[in-house]
Amino acid sequence: MVALGVALLSFTGTFAQAVSPAGNSCAKHVEIAKQLLPLNADSALVHALEAEKCFGELRSSEEKVRLLIVLGDAHQNVRDMPAALGAYQRAQGVVDESITKEGMSPALTLARADIAMNIGLLHFSLRDLDKSIGHFTHALHILDGATALDSMELALRKVRLFNNMAAVYVRQSDFATALPYFQQALQMNHPLNDARNAGSLNNNIGICLMELGDHEEANEYFLKSLAVRKELGDARGQAQVLNNLGKNQVNFGRFSEARDHFEQALAIGERIGSRESMVISWESLSLVYDTLRKYEAALEAHRAFKALNDSLYNADSRLTIARLEEEFRRDKERELFHAEGARKDAENARQRIWNFALIGALFFLGLTTFLVFKVLRQRVRTSRLEQEKLRLEREKLEAEQSALQESLASKDRELTANALFLLKRNELIAHIAERLLKAKPTFRQENQQVIMEIVRDLQASHDEHNWKEFEAHFTRVHSSFYSTLQERFPELTPNERKLCAFLRLNMSTKDISAITQQTVNSITVARSRLRKKLSIEGEETNLVDFLQSM
Repeated sequence: MVALGVALLSFTGTFAQAVSPAGNSCAKHVEIAKQLLPLNADSALVHALEAEKCFGELRSSEEKVRLLIVLGDAHQNVRDMPAALGAYQRAQGVVDESITKEGMSPALTLARADIAMNIGLLHFSLRDLDKSIGHFTHALHILDGATALDSMELALRKVRLFNNMAAVYVRQSDFATALPYFQQALQMNHPLNDARNAGSLNNNIGICLMELGDHEEANEYFLKSLAVRKELGDARGQAQVLNNLGKNQVNFGRFSEARDHFEQALAIGERIGSRESMVISWESLSLVYDTLRKYEAALEAHRAFKALNDSLYNADSRLTIARLEEEFRRDKERELFHAEGARKDAENARQRIWNFALIGALFFLGLTTFLVFKVLRQRVRTSRLEQEKLRLEREKLEAEQSALQESLASKDRELTANALFLLKRNELIAHIAERLLKAKPTFRQENQQVIMEIVRDLQASHDEHNWKEFEAHFTRVHSSFYSTLQERFPELTPNERKLCAFLRLNMSTKDISAITQQTVNSITVARSRLRKKLSIEGEETNLVDFLQSM
């Protein structure tokens, strides 16, 4: 299925602020970067990085947050997702520090919402839809809970949030749910008269109508969006709409017109360096060329799509993002811990001063009374200290146990993510190879050899390195599993130990089959043999439960 050119909306922040003298140069670069973001992401990043050089000279927290959000947007537009997340996290740190020192303000409320929305866009780009919708919902909750915001600023952000939340449903192919969100956002945008929002929303409504079968009306919305984006000079947006117009022409059976739209979109995407747009164009062109019987062009287009798509969506980027988010969470916990420690130290200092004053007063009442009181107080204090010591030790043990459980759960999630990546990759390879083999007889004789070479290339792409990397991750998470398995069952073969690892993660026979490229029947037979080698008799003992108990 060809990816849809759904348009998302970010918000770089337009907070009311007094610009400091040192911030004049920064503000100029930030404004230029904002204007260049939809036109030339590389140039926008250059200006954002220039603005960052004077970050330390800025006095206003609003100026700092605005700069960092623009920097994060620029990194995100050139697909440097870890750097983008780092900039957003720095912005969140500035916001949190300002709230602690100065209290909440309308500008900081808007900044919190903008940061949450832009991080949601980042996860959407990485196709992590659960995290994406979570951040969008969090941003909407922040805005709904604010009472002192400017109505125009609030409406602008809600329009963009509704658009982005609906885009998640589009990515999930739930077009009937997405359409009302887009329509409500477009209605909210009418009094705002925001052309950029109108262009994106008309494009997205066209996508939903196209997928729901109303191709004529969809075409009208696409043309409206294209006209607005041409007027704005939004090259990235024009490429999105042209891709969607091409897909709609395919629905009418107008493959030559569709090809022209895709080629125009590809030319714009190559000119502005929009790899996401180019991926959609190449994939669409490969299918249209194939329909027009231009098989060599279709093959080249598919190869270009696959190479670019693999560079956009890879497991390393997701793991890096997950690591950065985990580090950010731990830094926040550490800050809270230090703040709590400082509070307790202050309380203890005040308590000591009070004790000294009380002792001094009692001293004048008489030595005997003072000594008796001191003995009694010392006993009470000792008892309290012992109780406090026991409580702290108990809390420390509970915290350590919780941290260990969280660490194991996090590593299990990472391990499962690696396994699912292998699964999806091998399923895609098998599906493409199967389709090519089925279609082989329909090609000309001179092209059938090319098809077989492609099939062999796809089948050869299953790299044993993927298993070794997965096994290394598995060994770190479940360090004692392999040693226990080897000690109790030394006669197991490497393939049987591999099967044990997959079953330890509670993976189904179908998923194991897809990852190992073996038939379901082969995996079923292997499971039966494994039960015998593990001396599991009778059906009352489950193989997965047995391995998970080790």
